[in-house]
Amino acid sequence: MSVTGPLDLSERLRSAPVQRTAEVRPQDAEIATRPRFSWLLALGLAAIVLQSTLLRDAGVRGGSLSILTVLLVWAGLRSGPAAGGLLGLITGVVEDALGGGGANVLGTTLVGYIAGVLSGRFFADSLPVFVSAVAVATWLRGVLGYAVLAFGMGERGMWLAWWHALAWQTLLNCTFAVVLVLALRIATNLQSRRAVA
Repeated sequence: MSVTGPLDLSERLRSAPVQRTAEVRPQDAEIATRPRFSWLLALGLAAIVLQSTLLRDAGVRGGSLSILTVLLVWAGLRSGPAAGGLLGLITGVVEDALGGGGANVLGTTLVGYIAGVLSGRFFADSLPVFVSAVAVATWLRGVLGYAVLAFGMGERGMWLAWWHALAWQTLLNCTFAVVLVLALRIATNLQSRRAVA
């Protein structure tokens, strides 16, 4: 066993340190801060405008992409039940004011609130949790919307067409959710690498 003297120790400390670059792993590249509610509201209103104008006729077999549903789930998982529910309430009222007939406010509020409740029980960054929540949210909004139209307004007899469109909308929403999460992860990884370099 060798004993190092003060000179040996000081020489070792003076040697040039090895430059290490921080390795960015995918699990480190997630968004950890809650988004501002004003930004979420602006995104929600932009999603409604986009859906009612450019994406109105873009669909697959009767099902159309609902960017708002994906945003509500993402916002609820990130911000909690109060922000998710409030965002759902406001955007649901706006959707109904633009011609939803009262069928959207209940579904959007519940989707935002339930996604917020899930934020305390699941990892918000988990892709399977997010996609599963988007699928359930799409069905919840669809079934509640149908129930309001069928029982509240008397428009019965269209369940089969509604179900078919809802199945395609679920596929479109889940695909968009996967693309969104992967794009956010890539952008966050690139931003983290620039900060390290």
